[in-house]
Amino acid sequence: MPSISTDKGSIYYETHGQGHPLVLIAGLGASRLFWWKQVAPLSQHLRVVILDNRGIGDSMRVGAPFTIADMADDVAALIRALDLGPSYITGISMGGFIAATLTVRHPALVEKLVLTSTSAGGAAHQPPSNDILMMLGSANGSDVASYTRKIYTAIAGPGYMQAHPEDMDLIVRNALEKPLIADTYLYQLDAINGYAGFGKSGVTGQLAQISAPTLVIHGDSDPLVPYANGQYLAAHIPGARMRTYSGVGHIPPIEAADRFNNDILGFIQA
Repeated sequence: MPSISTDKGSIYYETHGQGHPLVLIAGLGASRLFWWKQVAPLSQHLRVVILDNRGIGDSMRVGAPFTIADMADDVAALIRALDLGPSYITGISMGGFIAATLTVRHPALVEKLVLTSTSAGGAAHQPPSNDILMMLGSANGSDVASYTRKIYTAIAGPGYMQAHPEDMDLIVRNALEKPLIADTYLYQLDAINGYAGFGKSGVTGQLAQISAPTLVIHGDSDPLVPYANGQYLAAHIPGARMRTYSGVGHIPPIEAADRFNNDILGFIQA
């Protein structure tokens, strides 16, 4: 299996297609399989690189806490190991935390940046409701399929999963194929809290340093990372553009895949 070694283990990746590299970074608890609606269409135009974040999927299991910055450094190590050069970077949710942090820490590796359903963290972060937060913290001891259905139904736009059971079934199948280790999930939650929690800074104070052309994509019905977070990013990253997805929740790559893919291509090929 293709993987690259870091000082903390190994990171699994796949590449699809030819051309300029586009690295896709998934969010909390998700493996590379999250991008099933992107790989085929985008790899017709680009070299699409998908990876399993630290401790997820086929990446090496971890036995100690880590940070968003650690995961950003993992992506930097992957880009360097594959000799990709400056790449297009897309991250969703926690993957957006990673993408933004990568851009701040390793600016020479990022040619264009797409931030989806994500936040600058720190004082600027607008949290979800307490009900959503409690749900995220209740994974331990839960049946994987039931918990996955519960979470994705809650974070998608109103009625989406009920109207698209085939998507829900595939999300569950992916979760069962690449089961999440409980410790890794907790490490990811801690990393998120270290980025977005009260008294933390995230990249809020560094957004003005981002010089890579940036596109912000956010659903205005996102219950997990509320829409105001995307607005803040677009307003504070120099020259950033924003695409608002009306009625869409936290997962535009799934809920509005055709539009998402077209927006990605239109932005990076401009």
